[in-house]
Amino acid sequence: MDNRKQVVLKAITDYYLKQGQPISSKTLLEDYPLDVSSATIRNDMKALEEDELITKAYSSAGRVPTEQGIRFFVDWLLELSELAHHDQNAVIESYRIQRQDVEQLLEQTAFLLTNLSGYAGFVLSPRLEDSRLESIVFAKLDAENALAVIVSELGILEYRVIPSRLPEDELRDIGSLLTDRLRGQRLGDVRAEAMRYAEDDDWQEPMVRNAFTLLREGLERRLERKLYVEGMIELLERMLAEGQAFDQAHETLSLLRDGRPFRDYLEREVSEQIQARIGGENELAELHSSGLVFTRYGASGTLGVVGPTRMDYSKAFSITSYLANRLQAILTLSHREWDLTLETEVSGG
Repeated sequence: MDNRKQVVLKAITDYYLKQGQPISSKTLLEDYPLDVSSATIRNDMKALEEDELITKAYSSAGRVPTEQGIRFFVDWLLELSELAHHDQNAVIESYRIQRQDVEQLLEQTAFLLTNLSGYAGFVLSPRLEDSRLESIVFAKLDAENALAVIVSELGILEYRVIPSRLPEDELRDIGSLLTDRLRGQRLGDVRAEAMRYAEDDDWQEPMVRNAFTLLREGLERRLERKLYVEGMIELLERMLAEGQAFDQAHETLSLLRDGRPFRDYLEREVSEQIQARIGGENELAELHSSGLVFTRYGASGTLGVVGPTRMDYSKAFSITSYLANRLQAILTLSHREWDLTLETEVSGG
């Protein structure tokens, strides 16, 4: 395709994604600085139609892009997208006040994806089995209770108030004992060891057995990969506004609500680079009326947005890419920074 036809296709697709309407050669010349004759534009549009990149809209002389045409436009946008500074600041402020707990961070990220894009936002948790344990900390709260915290290299995995009358120094010693024994081990291996030692009567201090029980229960709950989805109402409103049948929209929402098929799809599709799947490019039939933008964060996590096929891909790219980078930065904070966060939380009650 020569450069002029590329510009014409980009203009047609840009108009359609913004206005949701077909565009005629006359409107194209009026709204876009193409600097060519109307006859040239008509010839280019005819060639693009023959290449199945645009098509004549029903009962209209105007043209709209096909999914192939939108794909061409989306590939071009990948090189240009950048999140606006005011949105970047909103993300930074939101994360700044967020407790550094992995589950809450992922929930917050899904919310930010929706809030900034206007579409459904999703975050698939990383595979935690291969991440490493950093520390186990016990802090005295009052005469009857202590705070137990499990910290991995990704952040705080579990924190729970547990009954304990042990003094502060003994609690600290137990935390140090378990940390020295388990630090650096894969969480999958830690869970297996915790299952063995939770029932071991050789421990003189019941608190140690209880600590292993806490580890086992906490890791069993957290190691299963979870899909966090926000913005279902926003997505429904967008899809219906684009003229999609309610049954189609309902199928998409049901897919996201169920979680497992969509999670499995993401695990198969994700790569290092930001991706877009437009309509029928999606393997799942429930997404054939949707646009999907997603990328990886960390070694195995995935996040992105789901919207109608006619979505603002530029904004979706910039939001998805920026949030993936911010989340990755938070999850790879040094162990010392996590310790400081934890000390602040404990000292603050």
